[in-house]
Amino acid sequence: MKPNIFLIIVSVLIAALSGYGFYAANSGENFCILLSLGSGLTFAATLIGTLGIGLKERAGNVNFKIVSVIFFMLFLISNLLFGFIGMKVAPYIIVNGIILLIYAIFEYGIIKTIE
Repeated sequence: MKPNIFLIIVSVLIAALSGYGFYAANSGENFCILLSLGSGLTFAATLIGTLGIGLKERAGNVNFKIVSVIFFMLFLISNLLFGFIGMKVAPYIIVNGIILLIYAIFEYGIIKTIE
């Protein structure tokens, strides 16, 4: 595994800006801080996997990046639904937490298969 520090920083900054976007869009709600932190965290995790980390084996690298992009889109849809349709705190934490853990399991599996 080969991390690229510059791209990791860019990924975190993109995630922070998108988290702020969710905060600004829901600024009058009482859950806007939770939504902005949750979206920033999930976007950072998937963007770091997409942009900031490269694997030595080509097939593993492609799989790693495709899974990261798929889960980024899944988190984007989830956060948009919770942000604009309505949100309860417990389902938001549970759904995004489960999706994040499934993402971690997939990425761990990809890394372990190429070692």
